Amino acid sequence: MKLNKMAEKKLNLEKKILLAEAVLVFGALIYLFFSMSPTAISPVSGQTIFEPDFAFEIENGEEILIYSTPDFENSIVLKEGSEVDLPPGDYYWKVKNWFREGEVRTFTIQSNVGLSIFRGEDKDILENSGNVDIEINKKKGGITTGIEDLDKGESMIIDKEDSQYEGAQNE
Repeated sequence: MKLNKMAEKKLNLEKKILLAEAVLVFGALIYLFFSMSPTAISPVSGQTIFEPDFAFEIENGEEILIYSTPDFENSIVLKEGSEVDLPPGDYYWKVKNWFREGEVRTFTIQSNVGLSIFRGEDKDILENSGNVDIEINKKKGGITTGIEDLDKGESMIIDKEDSQYEGAQNE
């Protein structure tokens, strides 16, 4: 009978140890679940971005999901090292890891009209250095003598002459 009580006490002790281990493992899993949530750091929610070259900063994430509509259709998925050229506008984004998704943030890319001229010996180069397509007006003596479209990142060769060039965003 004493042997039976000893075995019973040993069994109860083993059950308590097993229960303590289960609680410990469960607690560790809950801690990992909450501490490993993906976090969006930059751009901060509501930020307006003026430069076309910016970087997303995230923590505990594997993918960045970018949407142009709040209903999250047609997402752009970025992984580490990915690059994307986003046109000006409002965007929604969130970070995702293998387990869950982070909170939704917003940012705006501001349109930027930029026109650069590079002087050459015989000819000059006019470059659209902004982030939108532009319409270039050529003026000579205060009179518009030509209008051309120049897509973002493109350039055109112009003659050296006494003309002025103005760029405006295409509507």
